Amino acid sequence: MWKLNPKDLRRRFLSLATVIAAAVFLSLILWAVYRGLHPFLPESTRSLLADLGSSNWKEGVRRLREAFDSLGAAGIPAFMGLQCAQVFFAPIPGQITGLLGGMLFGFWNGLALTMIGLGVGSFLAIGASRLLGRPFVVRMAGNRVFDKFEYLIDGGGLFGYFLLFLLPALPDDAICFVAGLSRFPIGRLVAVCLLGRLPGMAVLSLVGASVDAGGVAARVVFAVAMICSVLIWLYQDSIETWHRTRTGGGRI
Repeated sequence: MWKLNPKDLRRRFLSLATVIAAAVFLSLILWAVYRGLHPFLPESTRSLLADLGSSNWKEGVRRLREAFDSLGAAGIPAFMGLQCAQVFFAPIPGQITGLLGGMLFGFWNGLALTMIGLGVGSFLAIGASRLLGRPFVVRMAGNRVFDKFEYLIDGGGLFGYFLLFLLPALPDDAICFVAGLSRFPIGRLVAVCLLGRLPGMAVLSLVGASVDAGGVAARVVFAVAMICSVLIWLYQDSIETWHRTRTGGGRI
């Protein structure tokens, strides 16, 4: 049975409080920068940001769609390229691009385009890792993350990779790079990556598609997803320990 001792619980909630405080501080900085640049922005951009930042959310979403539609035939490739790029560049959050897909293209189209972009990005990440080797993976994933998931190279089965991609609290993009050093064919790794990410991306696409409709169902789904994410985050160490035990993955 998974347990969470009080010391670990305090540590995790302290980490959560630190993240929230940092997010608030960063938001204040961005707000100050925005206010400083506001007079120099084009009128259309100022109007769009005003809609998105006010109660007129539906109008803001509509205008965001129009702005994206103005790209014409390049709109869809541009979105898939953004999804592909977020696998390589950590500052681009996959959760935001997943929501954006649902907002711009609707649930099914947004989900399909999101998964295609993620598939291409994951294929390139795994292929680059296999071609360039461990130094490249360490650079892309970071020393701490690489040390934590290095056991996957020799001790992780395909089901293990699926489980890790399924858990929303784990760095799945970094795991893609680590997976490139394993013995499994690239095609199977990409398939497992997409299957594991599909439920989370479906929730994000559903919420994004329901934003302008103000759907209660979307809010409920989002709330449930957030609760599950927090529970997984709280018990992350126990889940990883169980996973390593099942896959024979060495030390914790």
